[in-house]
Amino acid sequence: MTHTPTRRRARRRATLVGGLTLAASLLTAQVAQAAPSVADVTVDAPATVEAGEPIEVTVAVTGAADLYAYDLAVAYDPELVEYVEDSAVTPDGGFSDATDDGAGTVAVASTRLGTSPGLEGNVTLAALTFTALAAGDAAFDVPVVTLVGTDEETVTLEDAGTANTTITAVPVPTDEPGETTPPTDPGTTGPTDDDATSDPTSPTTSGTGGTGGGGTGGPLASTGASVAAIVAGALLAVATGVGILVARRRAVASR
Repeated sequence: MTHTPTRRRARRRATLVGGLTLAASLLTAQVAQAAPSVADVTVDAPATVEAGEPIEVTVAVTGAADLYAYDLAVAYDPELVEYVEDSAVTPDGGFSDATDDGAGTVAVASTRLGTSPGLEGNVTLAALTFTALAAGDAAFDVPVVTLVGTDEETVTLEDAGTANTTITAVPVPTDEPGETTPPTDPGTTGPTDDDATSDPTSPTTSGTGGTGGGGTGGPLASTGASVAAIVAGALLAVATGVGILVARRRAVASR
């Protein structure tokens, strides 16, 4: 009788331990059954942009279940586009990192923290921004996506999706047509000074004075003035000579 309480306690402990063991095994079985999954993966990008404009590429999933972590890669043509550093946007509530290798691949990794539950439903895994560099058809491929569940079980999806963007060259602006001087019609060109002096019928070159009332100028007028000056000089010389001759004669007579 003295051992009855001890036996009862032992039985209770055994029952409690058994219950906990059963509960733990059931919980482990439920966790083991949870595996990450998605219904579909989509990759979106604008259909057309001009060189120099940004391009936003998004990678999303629908119907996600128990998505605790993931990593993916986005391949691009470095001759046509350039990744914008620190432009990656991932779901809140965790840690993420995006690395560009400079050769045409951006790797994105993201995980929940601690005891946070996995993501569920429709989730945008990553939004990346690129800059269009040159004209051409730029492809953005997602060759692989790895999903990780809360029990660290992984699922790998290959050839997850692709998107294409046509990059057009920036149009070159054309100059506005300025004011231009109309061409001169040769048939309406007025007479030049050379034409006026070479025209024998011009009133300004006629020595006869014409009927136009102008007739005192021109080469003949200037020639007449020169002759008058010569004649005046000759007369002056003659008068001077005569004066000298008279003076000499008077001097001889006075002797």
